[in-house]
Amino acid sequence: EMKINKIKPLIIATCLLCILSLNAYANDKPMEVSADTLEYDSNTGVVVANGNVKLIQDNATLTGTKATYNTKNQEAEVTGGVHLVKEDIDLTSASLKSKNNDEIIASGNVVMVKGDTTITGPQVNYYSKQQYALINSDATVTMKDSTMTADKLEAYLGENKVIGTGNVHLTSAEREIDAVGDVATYYGSKDQQGKIVLEGNAKAIQKGNILKGNKLTLFLADKAKSDEVVIKPE
Repeated sequence: EMKINKIKPLIIATCLLCILSLNAYANDKPMEVSADTLEYDSNTGVVVANGNVKLIQDNATLTGTKATYNTKNQEAEVTGGVHLVKEDIDLTSASLKSKNNDEIIASGNVVMVKGDTTITGPQVNYYSKQQYALINSDATVTMKDSTMTADKLEAYLGENKVIGTGNVHLTSAEREIDAVGDVATYYGSKDQQGKIVLEGNAKAIQKGNILKGNKLTLFLADKAKSDEVVIKPE
């Protein structure tokens, strides 16, 4: 194993920050990389940054204890108290790994905050080109006026839409709503903001009133509709 040469810090910074900053496309902005040690193994093609790893480029900052990048398969990983901040995204996890220059896997007590939305779970798989995030177990999403838990959570960030599947539980203290269902779809776009559609064994309790149906539509964002829970037949 030999010490990394001068060009390698730029390689690891470019690959890790551009891949792991939830951005599928690199940019040519100046960058800063620091770590206690930087090493490169020419036989394996693996670059390793150890101790107080910090990568800064433009409006993105990524920190962790250790970072590795394989120059042959272009896979990267940051471990140890990972913290990523980019524009309105703040993500913390035990580790962050990239595959195929597109898939990002955050594992271990993942907390991802984007604007008014917070997503938590044991693991989040994010596909940057599709702006799609997946949590396959114990998922929770907290929005401006409600919280939803589900066995599986899919977030379509480009469409501002979230789908929860399996044992869905929705609560809104502001609207005094407690609801359950098999599937829930949350719409956050301007034309449908705060609309939640519950399907399959749907049940909603609001101020002591119980509503059941195969499909319930709840409006949470519009204060004028704060008391409205619309039931639609299948």
